[in-house]
Amino acid sequence: MSRRRDDGPPAEVVLPITPMLDMAFQLLFFFIMTFNPTDLEGQMDLSLPSEAEKAAKDPKDISNTSRVDKAPPEFPSDLTVKVRAVLSGKNAGDVSALSVRNLDSKEDEVPGRDEKELLTALRKYLEDRRDTLTNKEALKVQGDSKLKVSAVIRVMDVCRHAGFKNISFVPPEGLGK
Repeated sequence: MSRRRDDGPPAEVVLPITPMLDMAFQLLFFFIMTFNPTDLEGQMDLSLPSEAEKAAKDPKDISNTSRVDKAPPEFPSDLTVKVRAVLSGKNAGDVSALSVRNLDSKEDEVPGRDEKELLTALRKYLEDRRDTLTNKEALKVQGDSKLKVSAVIRVMDVCRHAGFKNISFVPPEGLGK
């Protein structure tokens, strides 16, 4: 028969919390110091509501005189990038074709078989044309209504890398008809 030895209360487990906290703060400090947001992550240009609209408790309380513009602002640009979307299949909403329209309403097709080739050709086209433009900073993007947001962002990134800083949107053709 085995005998059980009873020396008293069981020993308590001591968990050293100070070294764990030290390590947690060191990791936190490391991640904070090494975090480097890209330019597009760190800044987004947005239109904020006016002070009168923010202070209103009810939409009826907003006075019509507080609004500066009834129409959206128009940004002058020499080029408009038209983005066509794949309408069906597993790639629905991705970029299927790109074209660039200038002020004379002349439209140039961007060559390419897939999205990667299209975006590479678009960047080269925009870099070549940028020197001949009067407004070298502004560009408009017009996408299909079925286009995915991620595809629009990829097109905008290509336009930014080509040197255009002010990129605005044009509503899709036939919208509201």
